[in-house]
Amino acid sequence: MGRRLCLIGGSGFVGRAIVHQAIRRGYEVTVACRHPERARDLLVDGARLAKTDIVDGKGLAQAVAGAHAVVNLVGLLYEKGRYTFEAAHVHGTEHVIEACRQAGIERYLHMSALGAGDVPESRYASTKAEAEARVVRSGLRWTIFRPSIIYGRHDSFFNKFKKMGAGLPVMPLISPETRFQPVWVEDVARAFVMSVDDKRTWGQTYVLAGPKVYSFRQLIELMNRELGRKQVLLPLPDLVARMIAVLTQWLPTPVLTTDQLILLKHDNVAPQGESFPDQFGAPAELERVLPTFIHGDGASWMQRRFDELRRHYRKGSL
Repeated sequence: MGRRLCLIGGSGFVGRAIVHQAIRRGYEVTVACRHPERARDLLVDGARLAKTDIVDGKGLAQAVAGAHAVVNLVGLLYEKGRYTFEAAHVHGTEHVIEACRQAGIERYLHMSALGAGDVPESRYASTKAEAEARVVRSGLRWTIFRPSIIYGRHDSFFNKFKKMGAGLPVMPLISPETRFQPVWVEDVARAFVMSVDDKRTWGQTYVLAGPKVYSFRQLIELMNRELGRKQVLLPLPDLVARMIAVLTQWLPTPVLTTDQLILLKHDNVAPQGESFPDQFGAPAELERVLPTFIHGDGASWMQRRFDELRRHYRKGSL
């Protein structure tokens, strides 16, 4: 039997990219998530599914059993009910670490976020930092990754703003000059998979960011040019943005939350010289990747272009 990876929260956007790359590299993969019925398509790729709940720890012991390494990808975009940042990021990480200890699993890879701990007034950023602290104290052979905004097919950034701006002559923007350093999901997945058996990554924290820095306005302008949209981008006053956050954060899928508004006021870029580790290969350029997915899945040439880019940026033995 080959080596098995257990991906906690592996049914999401990043998890799926890791599943595909890990299986290509020869790993067996268990995808542990709350709703495995929504990830049945991964069975076709050869993954095993396990029902777990990181908040209360249910199913974790069964999910990690027999694993060579565990990858924790869980991260909330907003809080809902008992799924708070504290419950998922901090206590959930504790539950995963304990499951690893009980199963005798020493290798642990953790998804954090660029800027974790840098914005203390943000519950998201603060709990991400606290989770990192728990990982460092765990005694496991850990590696932590801190990605900037992750983009790619089915992402929650470009695809979200594409839908929000569809048909609108004017697109309101919150904090349009805030800077980001987006990184391609395939590059993030490659860093995770290449690290599993690389002892040089033990006890290391890596920033994962793309090669260029953009303002929020520039990112939307780039998307609109690719889509052929002519749209006026209108900065929203802080007071209006806060009113939107207060009024919509209680929706089942919030347009904006007050915590997200706090984060939007802070740049999310890599410290100088730390954008993407050389050992994982060169990160893709946004301008080359964006056309491969932003138009949707309808055009076959887009899929071919996407596959070409993946082959081009696939480094090492991946």
